[in-house]
Amino acid sequence: MIMGSIARRYAKALFGLAVEMGRVEDWAKSLESLRGAVETSPDLRDVLSNPVYSKEQRRAIVEKLATALSLEAEPANLLFLLGDRNRLAYLAAIVETFRGLADAHLGQLRAKVVSAVKLDDAAVQAIADELSKKHGAKILVERAVDPALLGGVVAQVGSLIYDGSVRAQLEDLRKQLKQ
Repeated sequence: MIMGSIARRYAKALFGLAVEMGRVEDWAKSLESLRGAVETSPDLRDVLSNPVYSKEQRRAIVEKLATALSLEAEPANLLFLLGDRNRLAYLAAIVETFRGLADAHLGQLRAKVVSAVKLDDAAVQAIADELSKKHGAKILVERAVDPALLGGVVAQVGSLIYDGSVRAQLEDLRKQLKQ
């Protein structure tokens, strides 16, 4: 609970600045790449969150990370602020909250599309177009593959789930045959 409220405060402050400067989409992308870099490197996560490292050591690592990712001044300053206050562990939650605020501001929704096999771009675009019609917003699709589906697609937009999997269709057929 505390982590969520702290992350929200930082994310809202940065988001307000991004709106003011007209950089919402750019900063959202920068923060996503930052989160990706931190999540994929256990060593980096350790340095950023472990109190054994001094503030100066963390600041040096954060500076190199900001330079490597070509972060603009304000997202980089957030990173320095989190490092100075020993709150780098909140980074993922801050990025997630910022992304939600940015998506709402930009009039877009995120959908997670799970399929039995990897979908080609045309199929993903068709799904995104159909979901856009239903929700009246631009849909950003995150893909996943789950061979347990057997076939078909399951799409989740927010809390809504559209289950077009073979398993769900067979279950519907079974229910109809029982009646």
